[in-house]
Amino acid sequence: MNKNQVNVRQLVTKYQANCDRISEIAGACEKEQRSRTDAENAEFEAIVRENQLLQMKMQAAAAEHLRENPDAREQAERIIRDNAKAGRKTEIMFMRSTMVVTDVAAGGLVPLNIEDILEPLTEGFILDKVGLPFQTGLAGDFVWPVYEMVEATVLGEAAELSDTKIPFSKLQASPARVGIAIPVSNQSLNQSAGLLETIVKKIMPLSVRQLLNKIEFSTAAVNGTASSAGLVGPFVSCAQSVDLSSTPTFAELNVKMKAKVLANGIEGNHLCWVMSKAQKAILEGIPVNSSGIYVPMVQNDMLCGLPIYTTNAIRTVTKAVKKYNSSGSAWADYTIQSTDTITYKVIDDSAAHALAQIASPSNGDIAEVTVITEHIGLGDWSYQPMGLFGDLRFTVDPYSQARKDSVDFVLNCDYATKTLRPEAFVLGTVAVRS
Repeated sequence: MNKNQVNVRQLVTKYQANCDRISEIAGACEKEQRSRTDAENAEFEAIVRENQLLQMKMQAAAAEHLRENPDAREQAERIIRDNAKAGRKTEIMFMRSTMVVTDVAAGGLVPLNIEDILEPLTEGFILDKVGLPFQTGLAGDFVWPVYEMVEATVLGEAAELSDTKIPFSKLQASPARVGIAIPVSNQSLNQSAGLLETIVKKIMPLSVRQLLNKIEFSTAAVNGTASSAGLVGPFVSCAQSVDLSSTPTFAELNVKMKAKVLANGIEGNHLCWVMSKAQKAILEGIPVNSSGIYVPMVQNDMLCGLPIYTTNAIRTVTKAVKKYNSSGSAWADYTIQSTDTITYKVIDDSAAHALAQIASPSNGDIAEVTVITEHIGLGDWSYQPMGLFGDLRFTVDPYSQARKDSVDFVLNCDYATKTLRPEAFVLGTVAVRS
C-alpha cells in the first residue's frame, strides 16, 4: 500500500511540475505577445504527451487503490479534516476520471474515481440535452479548421479537371480561468458529516455549471474577466436577431427562427431551444392553431419538433429607480441617496407595467423597478464547442480565513468555448405587452 501511495505522489508531483512549465510558456508568450517558438512547440507537445501518460498511470493506481480500499472516500474526508485541524493545506486534483486527495506538506494521499463527482456539472447541461459530450481534461490548443465550400465542375467526355483549391483558416479559443470559493467555519467542519459529498460533489460543480450557463446563454458578456478572455456565448451580439410578439405564435417560431437557421445550410442535428422556465410555461398554454382540436405548442418538452433547454440566464434583467411626484401624477427617474428608503419593489416586462402594480402611490415614494426582457434562443450546439482544460483544481485552504476561524474551499478550472458558425444561432426578443 505504501508503495502505491509513493508512486502516486511521484506521478502527481511530476504532473504538477509539467503544468507549471506549460503555464510558464503561456505566460512568456502572453507577455511578449507572440506565438510559441518551434522549440517551445516541441517542448509543449512533449509535456502534453507525458501528462496524458501520467494521467493513465494515475487512473490505474486509483483503480488498484479502490479495489484494496472500499472506504477510500472516508479516508479522503479524514485527510481533509485532519489537515484543516493541523493547519495544513489540502489539494484535490480532478483529472478526467481520477481524483487525487493530498496535502501540500508530507501528509496522506488517496486516489479516487470521480465519475460520480463530475456528474452534477455535466448532467442537465445543454450538451446532455442534445446528445453531445461535455469535454473535460482537454490539453493543447482548442482549434477548429474552417473551410469554404467549393463546387464540382460539369465537364465533357475525356475533359481534364483543373485543380481546385480549398481555402482553409482556423478558429481558436483561449481557455480562461473559472473559479469559486466557499468559506466554511471550523465548527461546521468538525460537526458536519459527509462534507466531501456535500461540497465537492454537489455545491462546487453546480456553482461552476451556473456560471457556464451564464457564459453560454447570456445576451451580454459575463463580467469583465470573461468578456476580456473571449468567453462569450452565441447570443452575445447575435448575428441573427428577430423580434417576436408578446405572445409568440407557433408560426413565428417555426418560420422566423427554425426555418431561418436551416435556410443557412445548417444540418440541424443538434438544434435546441433556449428560454426561461416562465417563457416555456407561457408557450405550454398556447395552441398551435386558432381553431380545431386543441394542441399545445409545447408537448413533452418539445417545440416545433425540437427539445427545449430552460435557464434564466437568457433573460435580460435591468433595474431602475423611480420617484413619484403627486402634482404631476407621474413617476420619474431618480438617483437614490444613502438616506433614502425604497418604498416599493416591483417586477414586470416593462417599467410601465411594473409601476402600474402600485395602486395609490404617495408624493415622494421611491420604487425600485426590475424589468425582465424575455428572449428565446435557437441554435445547433454542435457549432458551439465547449470544454474544460487540464484538471480541476480544488484546494482546502485553512490560512486565508484564519481570522474568522474558517476554511476556504476553492475550485479553479480553465474553460473555453467558441461559436464556429454564427448563422447556426438565432435570438428572438419577446415584445412587451401593449
